Amino acid sequence: MSFFRLYGRVLQQLGSDARLAWLLALGNVALVMAQFAEPVLFGLIIDTLTGAAAHDRSAIWARAWPYLIAWMGFGLFTILCATLIALHADRLAHRRRHVVLKNYFEHVLQLPASHHADMHSGRLMKIMLQGTDALWALWLGFFRDHLAAFVALFVLIPTAIYINWRLAILLIILCVVFVVLTNFVLRKTHVLQAQVEGHHSDLAEHTADALGNVALVQSFARVEDEVRALGAISQRLLGAQFPVLSWWAVVTVLTRSATTLTILCIVLSGIWLYVHDLISIGEIVTFTVFAGLVISRLEQAVSFSNRLAMDAPRLRDFFEVFDTVSAIHERADAQDPGRLRGDVTFNNVMFSYDTGHPAVDGISFTVRPGETVALVGASGAGKSTALALLYRAFDPQSGTITIDGRDIRDLQLTALRRNIGVVFQESLLFNRSIVENLRIGDPNATEEQIRDAAVRAQALDFIERNPDGFEANIGERGRALSGGERQRLSIARVILKNPPILILDEATSALDGGTESRLLGALDEVTRNRTTLVIAHRLATIRRAKQILVFDNGKIVEAGTFSELYSAGGHFTQLAKEQFLGDSVTAPDNQSVRNKYT
Repeated sequence: MSFFRLYGRVLQQLGSDARLAWLLALGNVALVMAQFAEPVLFGLIIDTLTGAAAHDRSAIWARAWPYLIAWMGFGLFTILCATLIALHADRLAHRRRHVVLKNYFEHVLQLPASHHADMHSGRLMKIMLQGTDALWALWLGFFRDHLAAFVALFVLIPTAIYINWRLAILLIILCVVFVVLTNFVLRKTHVLQAQVEGHHSDLAEHTADALGNVALVQSFARVEDEVRALGAISQRLLGAQFPVLSWWAVVTVLTRSATTLTILCIVLSGIWLYVHDLISIGEIVTFTVFAGLVISRLEQAVSFSNRLAMDAPRLRDFFEVFDTVSAIHERADAQDPGRLRGDVTFNNVMFSYDTGHPAVDGISFTVRPGETVALVGASGAGKSTALALLYRAFDPQSGTITIDGRDIRDLQLTALRRNIGVVFQESLLFNRSIVENLRIGDPNATEEQIRDAAVRAQALDFIERNPDGFEANIGERGRALSGGERQRLSIARVILKNPPILILDEATSALDGGTESRLLGALDEVTRNRTTLVIAHRLATIRRAKQILVFDNGKIVEAGTFSELYSAGGHFTQLAKEQFLGDSVTAPDNQSVRNKYT
């Protein structure tokens, strides 16, 4: 994306504030025109003074006061106009920054799980914060300096040619020098600055990764190693950043030198022209002031180029994420079905990740409203992927999934997910209070409903042991709680949601035996009259399932009740024996295995 295209994208993000932006742009044009009048009036006053001094000094005030009043008027206008532009440009830039930040945040949250698996959350946060900061700075700079600078150059150079083309040639040469030097440095630093931003992203990712796993870092005595790794990234960052800074320092020195030489040449040329009666003293003064204005605008243009060069990689990363199109599309005619009954059907569904190996390979099954179906099999067999397709974390490459006879792609995404409750194997909790985490299930839940959900999830005991009770903050990802406590909060949360379809993905994996047995009784009540799909390795949790589906390499290889599958002597029988032998030294007979799980 070129600099001009990138800057265009920056201005496009002004959105609903475009009208105010146009008014500010017009204000900048008016400000430039007013500033252009000052050196002209200054030159006229000088010519008036020198002319009167040679003839009639008593006529100085009569001739000069109209110019002085006009100068005062233009001066007051520029002060007022500049103040209003600064005030509203500040407000516009700050307001739009937060609007775009919110839009980016919403966009990222809607991206599919595959995108979040490929990009670290620390990198996404860095891109969001630095990208919106860059937008804010460029918006503010555009309305305060950049626009006025470029408008002034387009006005001042032709005017300078009109006043005295001989002196204007010097200004044109200076402009060419600025452009050539800036373009040269931009080309030299383009790749290096992209590397700098890449190292900044690595820095953010490494820091977030270490802080997010601080218990692991401490328990494995990795503090020094992680700090050393961070230092190595910092050194690579500085190694790429210093050459960029050096090049821009060289540009600053060269442009300042060119500026000094140009002013000196203008004064010397002006004296020569005056001696030969080709210019007046007032015109020399006017042109000198013009030259100062042009030089200041050129320096602003270089500053703008420097800032854009520094921010370009950040903005490219920002727009790359912003432009990412989710693979999960909501159809234009998608409908909100309200509360569904929960009649779920998979019909020859196939899905594969980028590896090309099918994670789900042509599976078909039906779950009637109120039934409980269990999915079992080795890790990586495709169980979690199959159920992730149900709530559209992904979409299948072929086949259909229907609920109540309607293709789930015909339903509004929010409406679909509102009808499905998920308890994940890994407890997903916010760094907020217990009650705030529970209200995610139902923001309008009463205190009685929240307490009842905690009771049914076997969570009330540990909540009340905390002095702050339901208002206790549970830390990042719920670190203030044990694994079992986190899982019980997750179950209480889905109880509050009260969906017609329930997915339990190893929901009791983090619980001890006593808590699990109590919770299984609660889950029996929760799953009653609710379509439930259970993923479990511990077979005791699926003893009452209406049907068990055995997965292997993405396919359903067996289906039936516990007794039917065990008697068949296939994959399920092997799973049951392996799990039983994990608890016993001697091999059991078949009847003892059935008694254990039924």
